[in-house]
Amino acid sequence: MCKPLWKKTLVAALVLCFGIQTGLVYSDTRSEPLSDAALAGRASWHRHACQTCHQLYGQGGFLGPDLTNAASRVDSTRLVSLLTVGSGQMPPFEMGLDEIAHLAAFLEEIDRPEIGRGQLRLGDAAEGGGVQAAFDRALDEALAGAEPSARGLAAIRARPCAACHFPFRESPVGAPDLSRVVETLSPDALDLVLAEGRPENGMPPPIPPLSEDERAAIAAFLTTLNERRDELEAMTRRFAEERSVDWGGLPWWEYP
Repeated sequence: MCKPLWKKTLVAALVLCFGIQTGLVYSDTRSEPLSDAALAGRASWHRHACQTCHQLYGQGGFLGPDLTNAASRVDSTRLVSLLTVGSGQMPPFEMGLDEIAHLAAFLEEIDRPEIGRGQLRLGDAAEGGGVQAAFDRALDEALAGAEPSARGLAAIRARPCAACHFPFRESPVGAPDLSRVVETLSPDALDLVLAEGRPENGMPPPIPPLSEDERAAIAAFLTTLNERRDELEAMTRRFAEERSVDWGGLPWWEYP
């Protein structure tokens, strides 16, 4: 058992370390301050509580994607659509074009790879985490070299489809199980959805747009996914059970 004096000393040391860290954090200055437009965008970010769902440099919620480097992959048309129409579980916001421009300026000015990149913080960053990572691994093993399904999978991964569609079940926002869509849509109807989306149901057109060849490859992938559903679901479940997290390797100081 620790003596009372040792306990007090330990607590005092921890408080001192916290105080030093706090001083270092809040005394840090940016070599490149944000512009007035970006500062207005940051105010909008906080006013609309974007950090509840999204992260910047690993800090924030985990319902939506990390937006640290969003400016590099989301063009202005897509940003306006996301903020005014919404997407999946993301609701539309009552933002004017000026406010959207300010938010875009904020995202552009924090998109600095030399400072940091958005990434998952749990587990192996190369593998990701959770059921989605296990599903991705199952697809990689099952579809290796299987053309055109492998090209269709690559086309899907190049777009934020996984933000709304969950493996082997309907998502909480109503996005359908992709392993079942070929059972409910004709080839022509599927091609139309891949080309134009379903805005009335919350699904925007794919960004970037899919070429005719990409749509055909995705249709082939979805057919394969349907035909091998039981096999892939079993593989996903097995990989998810095998996965473990190296808790000792987590950068705990990055968490609030």
